Amino acid sequence: MANLNESATWETGIFQIETTTPALGGPDGPVNTAPRQLANRTQYLKKQTDSLNAAVAAAAGSAGSIDARFRAVEKVTAMADFKFASTSGVTIAHNIGSTNYSVNITPSQNTGGDLGDVYVDKASNSFTIYNSGGFTGTGRYQITH
Repeated sequence: MANLNESATWETGIFQIETTTPALGGPDGPVNTAPRQLANRTQYLKKQTDSLNAAVAAAAGSAGSIDARFRAVEKVTAMADFKFASTSGVTIAHNIGSTNYSVNITPSQNTGGDLGDVYVDKASNSFTIYNSGGFTGTGRYQITH
């Protein structure tokens, strides 16, 4: 018994066998048209799935999964409240040991327009938050690395 020849193509429709369709087999026979079209779609979808799986595996790298890779790459190290010290700046200590991290700053109360520009000066074990306005209210920081 021979197998149908398959190609990885998306068939736009599937042949419907009618009561008047001759029951002829063979590679181009009407009885094999619908199964061949379905087999082509299956090969097409298999090729797409293999390609996506390869991309996901490449993105995951040695971490094993994309989720594990994201967790390894970016970790929330610290999050806490602080008090802005206007242009004098406020220094917050941490133990990262490098400057390869990000700091997100959010005022926790209405600044009354006194915040101005916010600048973060990063060091290996601390960072200092400055603002160009006269704001001395509360804020929240989050360190990710």
